[in-house]
Amino acid sequence: MKLYKVTGKLMACFTVKELVDLLLWPVELSLLNKTLNARLEGKKIDDAILGELVLEWGKGSANSKDYEYWSAIFSLYEDFGENSEICFYLKDTFNPHKDSIISYSDLEKFKQDPPDVVIKNELNGYAEFELKRYRGELSKDGLVTFIKNKILRYSVPFNYCIILQHTFGTVLPQMIFENLHKEIKKLQIKRDLGNICFIFNANNQHMIFAHVYPELNVYKQSFSSGLDQVKKLMKQR
Repeated sequence: MKLYKVTGKLMACFTVKELVDLLLWPVELSLLNKTLNARLEGKKIDDAILGELVLEWGKGSANSKDYEYWSAIFSLYEDFGENSEICFYLKDTFNPHKDSIISYSDLEKFKQDPPDVVIKNELNGYAEFELKRYRGELSKDGLVTFIKNKILRYSVPFNYCIILQHTFGTVLPQMIFENLHKEIKKLQIKRDLGNICFIFNANNQHMIFAHVYPELNVYKQSFSSGLDQVKKLMKQR
């Protein structure tokens, strides 16, 4: 982890491997505790029981705040490219002379938002992002309403990364994003709003990245499971 002073605010920046290490420790500890409890209950620890434990942990964390960190790792980092750093503004209570961030709980304790996360790289400098989840109707009208209620309320020009959560098998026509782009333009926003991007898992076949504001750019990348992505990231120095 490195500390930077940016526009008068202290920022902690991690390499992707450092952040993955930070996030995996509580996962490993949770699974270890569940494994020990299973042994005490007389259950045989095999691949099947481990799979159940991982699934149980995943359901418990699906609505937790740490999804923001994994979104930054799997989506934004992939979009910005290797050698980027994942950063967070720190609260004024953080004292660099005596405080440290060596655990997930430390990060939660000292992280200040908004924005949720900042991506730092040599090409773009610092890009500030608010991360959102959308679970409503996947339609132009539903997404426009979401933008009006959840994004236009900010006065600071953050970038917005919105994860579209849906049931498996959902098909999302590209025309929705084209119409959404046109509808946002009709709002005639008078201030700098930053970029708005939607990310959609197309049934574990590929990931769709739809930038709908200020310009329209829709593209897709090959899908990799979270486990495969973690393995890949952990190999990086």
